[in-house]
Amino acid sequence: MAEKTTTGDPYVYNVQKWLNETYGSDSRFNTVTENGKTGWSTIYALTRALQIELGIQSTADNFGNGTQNAFKSKFPNGVKQQSDDDKSSDNVYGIIQGALICKGYDFGANTPTCHFYGGTGGAIKKLKADAGLADTSSTVTLNVMKALLSMDYFYSYDQSEKTQNIIKMQRYLNRNYEAYIGIRPCDGVYARRTSQALIFAIQAEEGMTTSEANGNCGPATKRCLPTLSVTGSSSGTSYKGQAYSTDSINKFKTLANIALYFNGFGSGELTSNLNENTIKSFQSKYSITATGKIDYTTWLSLLISCGDTDRSAVACDCATIITTDNVSVLKNNNYKYIGRYLSGYIASGASKALSTTELQVLFKNGIRLFPIHQRSANKASYFTVENAQADAESAAEYADNLKLQFGSIIYFAVDYDATDAEISSLILPYFKTLYSSFMTAGKGKYRVGVYGTRNLCTRVCNAGYACSSFVSDMSTGFSGNLGFPIPDNWAFDQFNTTTISSGGKSIEIDKDGFSGRYEGIAQEYSVADGDCNHTNLYEGGGRILINMTESSVPVYAKKMPVMPEVAPVVPMYEPTGGIIGYIKPHDFYVRYQVSSPSMDNVHRVMFNDGKDVKIGYIREQYVLPSMTLNPTDDEAVKAQILVGHEPFTCVEYDQASDEYILHKWDDTSSREIYINKPVPYFNAQGTYVGMLNKGDYIKINRGNFINPGYTRPWTNRIDGIKKKGSSSFTSFSGYASIGIEYASQGSERAWY
Repeated sequence: MAEKTTTGDPYVYNVQKWLNETYGSDSRFNTVTENGKTGWSTIYALTRALQIELGIQSTADNFGNGTQNAFKSKFPNGVKQQSDDDKSSDNVYGIIQGALICKGYDFGANTPTCHFYGGTGGAIKKLKADAGLADTSSTVTLNVMKALLSMDYFYSYDQSEKTQNIIKMQRYLNRNYEAYIGIRPCDGVYARRTSQALIFAIQAEEGMTTSEANGNCGPATKRCLPTLSVTGSSSGTSYKGQAYSTDSINKFKTLANIALYFNGFGSGELTSNLNENTIKSFQSKYSITATGKIDYTTWLSLLISCGDTDRSAVACDCATIITTDNVSVLKNNNYKYIGRYLSGYIASGASKALSTTELQVLFKNGIRLFPIHQRSANKASYFTVENAQADAESAAEYADNLKLQFGSIIYFAVDYDATDAEISSLILPYFKTLYSSFMTAGKGKYRVGVYGTRNLCTRVCNAGYACSSFVSDMSTGFSGNLGFPIPDNWAFDQFNTTTISSGGKSIEIDKDGFSGRYEGIAQEYSVADGDCNHTNLYEGGGRILINMTESSVPVYAKKMPVMPEVAPVVPMYEPTGGIIGYIKPHDFYVRYQVSSPSMDNVHRVMFNDGKDVKIGYIREQYVLPSMTLNPTDDEAVKAQILVGHEPFTCVEYDQASDEYILHKWDDTSSREIYINKPVPYFNAQGTYVGMLNKGDYIKINRGNFINPGYTRPWTNRIDGIKKKGSSSFTSFSGYASIGIEYASQGSERAWY
């Protein structure tokens, strides 16, 4: 007896009940739970019911070749609507009606009647219209029956312009290429089956027969892709070796516009008129040559996730350790960015882990690094809360031991084809835990990136658990890549495995597209003479200052001790090691304390040079405060910092006028700071609490105007938070990152 549970849709429940009553005693049928919920179990039950009616002895859940052949044999002209005076009933009619109910089509009854009159015929006509078919009859053809016994839908309640435009394009493909694709969904979702339908359509225009076309963008399909010009002549040769006609070129242009829209570009019009700016915008997003034409490389980027695997690249990732012996292979092949693993071993047991030695080799040779963390992460069962916490803590430890540059993005891998359901149930909870644990373990020094399929990267980043995507586009068959545009925040795009060589040396690499949104890191935190070593880099207080002068301050790589001539006037230290950047006018920076300002006027600073957050040294002129018993705050502070450099929280940036307004220390009891970019915040114990996002405000009381986090001076103490849309502040005692990794100036900053 069929299991009965809480009823969902009563009409679907009626279909399930009819199926069980009609076929439940047949061993070829699997009873379906009567719960009123349309799902694959109900579709499978309808499919097996049809197979029984077709006389198939070995039934199955799929509508395969055997079912198709049996259907064509019994209904060579399709299932026809019966005349009004025909009172006979047929279970095949009931199966059709049951499928219509499951798809939401009304035929005038709430349960299968096993008749095929005008009501059922009208519902079939409506389905055909929704699917974009030119056929307006009520006949249930083989393709219509297959569409009925699927989970495909041919309408959407979402009336947004984008969804309705995609539906229009899906209907165009069905109407013009049904012989190749059957009837595909028209639901406004660009997914695997629509992506494949587009390739079938291109193969049809290339002159392939229905038996030659396969929906895969293989060598023959690639060879026949035409070059489409916005103005002027277009060119190409068909599958049969003939030049394309003007009509064929126009059809290709329409398909190119569809492909552009599926990838997020264009107006959504079904037209053969191409727009050069639209094409260039797509090419720019995918970091391919902006020709303004639909050329070979552009076609492949539109159709398959890996794109043109022969295109050049300046970025790569590999498991090979880079040494002085093989770094020339990268340089001589023009690779400027490399992804390397924080830890781990390759299949042979050899290490693939980064070391400080390797970092120095890369940086001395002008190669920037984007670090990857992956223990295994290659199956669904790996993604647990426990592993998330372990990965976060180990990644922070490795990054600290390697002295990775402040603001480094570490890409955490999801190295399998996670389904959308698995992303919801496993991957997002994993990254939620990983993010909070990583922020706590790393004290907010590093950022989270994600490696995985297009869909996975987009969803993890949209949830706020990663800020950058490293896309596994080489896996073209992954469901998370098929039918999904590349994430908006992609930094690296893995598209082909190859071996590069130079001077008798070879390295196997994965070629990566490079967007320029994130360039990786170019230096370790300095380990130099004097007091600049990693163990005390974050110890001791600091101040967040802003250069309010019109002069740039040179920042040096090192400081070194010197013997004073007349203490304490002559400093005991001096900057050295060459200039690594400048603190420009209106830049903010973190200035670390020294133990004795009167004896040591070379201070360590953390600053953003426009590309990287760097650590270096500046010389300051020590000025004695006024000889009063109680010097003012201004005097006490300015005695220890460069003239014209002010506490950051007392300099207001006005975005509208692009001007900076200086406030006195004692003109207010607190300051309100606008949050412009997402930054983490922490409680008083340093535990990550959450994210401050664009539109939020923080409040800093006067006593904390110059009080950054003691062991994390890239943060500032805060006393209240007002979330976007709220009318008041909530008291909060803790710290928030100042977001120095974003920028040092103006509206590009995280705070102003």
